[in-house]
Amino acid sequence: MATPINAAAVDALAGEPLDWRFKALPAAWWGRTPADVCAASPRLLDDGAVGPVCVLGADALAHNLAAMAPWCRVHGVELAPHGKTHMSPQLLARQFRAGACAVTVATVSQVRIFRAFGLTDVVLANELVDEAGLHVLLDFGVLSLAERDPARRNR
Repeated sequence: MATPINAAAVDALAGEPLDWRFKALPAAWWGRTPADVCAASPRLLDDGAVGPVCVLGADALAHNLAAMAPWCRVHGVELAPHGKTHMSPQLLARQFRAGACAVTVATVSQVRIFRAFGLTDVVLANELVDEAGLHVLLDFGVLSLAERDPARRNR
């Protein structure tokens, strides 16, 4: 199965310098790349990270990915992990490589973020109630042609 996420765009994130735009990260990390920070094995609270911060154990993550993928295949389950929880294209790419079929998000803004990485397989776990949000999804090609047909909208 092809990964429906732009791997080059995801990989490029590791080399992007951190700065004020990255929520909860301490100023002491600004100018360093995520790869630099990870290599240093920081202690988040000691370094001044502001919560909430999503922290993943590498071994636990690898175990969960390896356990869920075959379980889903055996039981005929398609998994659309909650990208809205971690908002990490890097983690989502790993979840797709393990067999995920889509990503679940809560808002149109979150669709935009994952769409920037080429993703179109999205479950919007909220009501789409505004015309502006509908146009965003249409512009990104997330909605199908059938959903664009006005005659089908009220069914």
